[in-house]
Amino acid sequence: MNTMQLECFLAVADNLSFARAAEQLHVTQPAITHQINSLENELQAKLVRRTTRIVELTPDGRTFLGYAKNILKATHFAKKRLSEHHQDYIQTFSIGCHNPSELNLISLVLKQLYQTFPMLHPDLRMIPFPALRNMVEEEAIDVMIGFRDEKINLASVTYVELAQCGITCALSKEHPLANRKCLTLEDLNEEPLVLCEPDRCAEAIAHIQGQLLASRSPSQIYFGENLECTLAFAKAGIGLALLPDLPFMCQQNLAYIPLENESVISFGLYYKSSFNSPILRAFIQILKDICSQF
Repeated sequence: MNTMQLECFLAVADNLSFARAAEQLHVTQPAITHQINSLENELQAKLVRRTTRIVELTPDGRTFLGYAKNILKATHFAKKRLSEHHQDYIQTFSIGCHNPSELNLISLVLKQLYQTFPMLHPDLRMIPFPALRNMVEEEAIDVMIGFRDEKINLASVTYVELAQCGITCALSKEHPLANRKCLTLEDLNEEPLVLCEPDRCAEAIAHIQGQLLASRSPSQIYFGENLECTLAFAKAGIGLALLPDLPFMCQQNLAYIPLENESVISFGLYYKSSFNSPILRAFIQILKDICSQF
């Protein structure tokens, strides 16, 4: 089945005349007859009844009429899209992150980015950091948001620091330590802890979690799959959770007490050094502006 067959059939259906159909399509009448016959042979159905006096559609012809119109409409639309190279106007941009809190930050950036790039089509990926590391190195994503990772080879990947922060302890507002100005590791020695999976938190936090595990019994340790899970445990008063002291990672109904520690966490973004686009430059600048308010 081809478009010429369908166009001839629709012309005959509209005019109920092979002669007028031929005139409409600027072809000969035998050509119309040939296309209709070949279409009927392919469908194994009689579509048009033709006598010396009248031309009319058969019941099968009337049924097929709607299908023919839809097929031609879809075909013409596809041709138009391709001929105009419409896909060139769609600006794709893939962003990777590793927890839902970072999505809140990304949404703020996208809101401003759309004002400059209205044809932007973002592709958001939220997966563990090791997988993101591989994706940015292999250029499977354009940019990755996360913490500084010494395992990433900066020979081919560029890191842009957006903010530096310390470590804070999230705990229920009813907890006895909630009124403290700061906490030490010794303060946490007797407290139940909610630990985030190491591949979903900053290296500095994973290191401290490892230190605290050594002095804990299994009954004092709870594991959260991600940051949101650990904060849910903390809200319930089950234990304390450690996280970077970044506003967009904090939730309401929790107390956040700084941890007295010399560790500094670098938060930023990675992109392939060879990748340079107006969208990327605007994305970085907007992120810098937002993070400067932290």
